[in-house]
Amino acid sequence: MNIPLTSRHELVAHPNDHVPLNLWPIQMFDTLPVAIYTCDHQGYVTSYNKAAVDLWGREPELGKDLWCGSWKIFWPDGRPMSLDECPMARTLKEGVALVGEEILISCPDGLLKNVLPSPVPLFDHSGRLTGAINTLMDVTAQRLGEKKQAMLAAIIEHSEDAIVSKTLNGDITSWNQGAEKLFGYTEQEMLGKHISILIPKDRMAEEDLIIERVKSDKSIAHFETIRITKDGLEVPISLTVSPIRDGKGRIIGASKIARDISVQKLSEAQLQKLYEDIQALNSKKDEFIGMASHELKTPVTSIDAFLQLVQRSQLLEQRDKELVSKARTQVGRLTSLIADLLDVTKIQTGKMAYTFTGFDFTGVLKEVIEVMQQNHPSHQISLYSDIDMLHVFADKQRIEQVVINLISNAIRYAPNTHEMVIRQSVNDQYLKLSVQDFGPGIDPSEQAEIFSRFYQVKRSNGNASGLGIGLYISREIVDRHQGRIWVESTPGEGATFSFELPLMRETKII
Repeated sequence: MNIPLTSRHELVAHPNDHVPLNLWPIQMFDTLPVAIYTCDHQGYVTSYNKAAVDLWGREPELGKDLWCGSWKIFWPDGRPMSLDECPMARTLKEGVALVGEEILISCPDGLLKNVLPSPVPLFDHSGRLTGAINTLMDVTAQRLGEKKQAMLAAIIEHSEDAIVSKTLNGDITSWNQGAEKLFGYTEQEMLGKHISILIPKDRMAEEDLIIERVKSDKSIAHFETIRITKDGLEVPISLTVSPIRDGKGRIIGASKIARDISVQKLSEAQLQKLYEDIQALNSKKDEFIGMASHELKTPVTSIDAFLQLVQRSQLLEQRDKELVSKARTQVGRLTSLIADLLDVTKIQTGKMAYTFTGFDFTGVLKEVIEVMQQNHPSHQISLYSDIDMLHVFADKQRIEQVVINLISNAIRYAPNTHEMVIRQSVNDQYLKLSVQDFGPGIDPSEQAEIFSRFYQVKRSNGNASGLGIGLYISREIVDRHQGRIWVESTPGEGATFSFELPLMRETKII
């Protein structure tokens, strides 16, 4: 029986049919989930259902739209398809049904859909073509799934990593090129074989643990282990394992991704060896510095003693005495440098001793400032403090060493400013001392490194200054007193070095 559809709300039935004409569209057309529409013999759309409107993204005009209701039509490869080349047009022209010819359609909002049309011609009782009916299947999701599967298959096949799947019994079901390259077995050699071929005998228990985790719906990520190649070589790998499910969500196997980490392991071993060599060199260097400093200490002390004797001689003229005085100043600097080098060695070997006693910090501070002022009359050292006496419990010699170092640095690195400000303050928990200079300042990139051993501050001329020892020792001393030391500086505006020491129970403020 041929049933021509003359409008969206009217069907012409055979006289022997008993279904009321006005109920056909509701019962058999609009309620169908599949897109259906009809055209007359000239190609004008005569009826359509709601599913067709949803598919097209628009509602066509009956009697005006030709062949179909799509906004735009394309061939499967994306080439535009002219309207008279569409499947419905060809069916009406040729009078034959078309099956299996897929097209692409574009909705008004630009959304592309894969559609499988099935146009069928309609004839009256005399065999005259009266129109056609077309069923449109939206296969977009199916095609996307196929593309995704094809893409994943290509990724798996050409991956540098070994990707293998197996059943829960351990039988191998897939084997990619990466697995062939890593383990040396071809796909034909491994399909159906047990995964234990790759596992060392002393690691067989790993497979049982892996399968138990997979059965419990748990993945394994970056598990480092050893596997055996076809040639019997052991290769370190990083293993990632995930469950495989069937269409009903049941776990039926496992997917394994194995990455060769031989180079990584070799690099780690090389880095470890390099680190050990560096540590050994540093140890020898510290040992040499300590030994050399110790050996230098005695002759330098002797030189200073000889210079003192010469300086006391009544036979020297004033000019000669001044030269001897300058020589003693340089010897004093050399003595200080040797002492610093010895302290560095003691810090590195953990042998730097501390003697904690109670003393007046303010009194020590004033004494240091007085001596430094006498030795550097070109600088004006100003002290701001409301504390006449501050009894602390610390290592007097080491704390004095920190203060001397900060003041010396302020003089050395700001020689043209002739001004320095020292501030002392205290609260319920900490003693704070700050030494501010008005020199060139310190670049922010250097402030984080300035307390490192042997770090040298770059001067404006590009040269480095000092051996980078004093601040390193100062930080060690302050750290051992459970305090902290830091710097604040803006290039061109000077620098302020500060340290805090916790106040002990023995501390008294007057």
